[in-house]
Amino acid sequence: MTQNTLKRNGNIINKKYLEYFLPTVLTAMANNIAIMVDSVLVGQMVGSVAMAAINLLSPVTQLYFSITILFGLGASTIISYSKGKNDKETADKTLTAALILLVILCVILMSAQFLFIDNIASVLTSIPELKEQLLLYYVPFIIGTPFSLLLPSAVHCIRSDGRPTFASNLIIISNAINLVMDIVLMGPFKMGIMGSSIATVIGNVIAFAIMLTHFKYKNNTLHFDFTIFRNPKEFLLKFAQVFTTGLSGALGTLLITVRMFYLNSIIQSHAGTNGMVAMSIVTMSQIFISAFVTGASQTMIPIVSVLLGEKDFSGIKYALKKAILILMIASSIIVIIIECAPQAVAYIFGVETTSEMQVVVPALMISSLSFHGLALSFLIMYYYMATNKKIISLTISIVNGIVIIIPSAYFLGILFGITGIWIAFVAAQYGTLIVIAIMVLVIIKKSKGRYKNFYLLEDSYNNEIMSFSVNSQFSEDIVEKYMTENLSVSDNETKLLIILAVKNILSYIISAGSRKNKPVDVDLRIINEDNKYFIFIRSNGNELDGDNLMTRVSTYKGFDFTRVLGMNEIKIII
Repeated sequence: MTQNTLKRNGNIINKKYLEYFLPTVLTAMANNIAIMVDSVLVGQMVGSVAMAAINLLSPVTQLYFSITILFGLGASTIISYSKGKNDKETADKTLTAALILLVILCVILMSAQFLFIDNIASVLTSIPELKEQLLLYYVPFIIGTPFSLLLPSAVHCIRSDGRPTFASNLIIISNAINLVMDIVLMGPFKMGIMGSSIATVIGNVIAFAIMLTHFKYKNNTLHFDFTIFRNPKEFLLKFAQVFTTGLSGALGTLLITVRMFYLNSIIQSHAGTNGMVAMSIVTMSQIFISAFVTGASQTMIPIVSVLLGEKDFSGIKYALKKAILILMIASSIIVIIIECAPQAVAYIFGVETTSEMQVVVPALMISSLSFHGLALSFLIMYYYMATNKKIISLTISIVNGIVIIIPSAYFLGILFGITGIWIAFVAAQYGTLIVIAIMVLVIIKKSKGRYKNFYLLEDSYNNEIMSFSVNSQFSEDIVEKYMTENLSVSDNETKLLIILAVKNILSYIISAGSRKNKPVDVDLRIINEDNKYFIFIRSNGNELDGDNLMTRVSTYKGFDFTRVLGMNEIKIII
């Protein structure tokens, strides 16, 4: 290593991203696959009428999913940002407020649904046979409301607490138990469609019980802080923050229901049953790509939020670039498979007749061209959500959800028939990207130099006087020489204090943080604010001993140490 190599790199961010990405994708896939397998089991073991009845409840299940995005993703974003600022009190109070509000909402939802259950069922279907099956499924579903909402919401927060694999396993366990109990309750116990609903509740209850152990976990950094109830104004403020932060993601999910209802109607008018078969397969292919979109986006959110709290804008750019790279690779692979073998994909979903194949193949080939745009538009929406750009994030959610695709499907359907509707999928996604580009350009222009590019991050380099990365193979002499030659501090005594602090901390990090056969990476930034020098040091590897660190910097003005997302975060004030 030479002094020329002492530059900032994205090694820690990239490694952390990959560590979170796989569990998050597995979580999304577990949910999606479980939904498909659950429907198949009900269809095979109870009948097609029962399967149709479950699908009728999709508006309600979609509402539940939106609520978990609103509270879970909203709360975890604020928690990650607070931890980046080393504001543990706000993180704990946000967790407490979000989950208590969810409990209250659960009581309201359960009461309202039980009170109006017959009316709701009548709105969902007017066919007596379907309504009877729907009600059998609906009653256990309502009873399981607390676990359906609290479990996935808590999973988002636990992921932000540095345990992505544990969070992923909770959802996988829940779905696995659900599928096993489906077979047991609908098979030997002959409970029919009600057995499927009870199986879902059992899976959620067991996973919820396991989830609670996280708050007894020795390395847990999130705790409940019920002192927030002493100040109702603060409690309501936390609710407003969680609501506005998670709104764009929740609304985007809700608008999918509106969009699907409209598209289903217009497709039936153009292509009848074959069109709906094609739409079902297009939807399933989008569900598959959405697992990667969800994985990339929800992996990025806690990382970007933490980095925003630290004002580490270079790190934010590394995280976003990593997410874009992964999504573009995943999208390209899926598009290539569909474009090269659309018939094979259709066969997987049971399409065999020539008439169905004639509609399904072009539907797949055209709609798959939207996948890159779909991936980017959702990723950008979640990026602006994580960086607290709530208005632009919400706007993207609405534009992507209904603003472009509904009129596009209508007019292109008139011009090109069913083919025009598949083209509308492509127009909606790339149209959204054009709208995003226009919005960003307008914001940059109106910011009067505050923002300079797509990231919409304030220029942090006015106060940052040094930034570089090293690893386990670093030489103290090289670091000292590099800082001596390049650190812009006029007062020589202060400069020597900074260099000494960096050498002491780096030496300890490398010796104490090393894991077997895994190098330790370190990012270092030095900022000058109001004649105070702040040294920010981030490392991966083993958790460091805060007391030991304190003894090495006890002579300086200030010191903070915290563990965030499995990374050691150190701040020294000189």
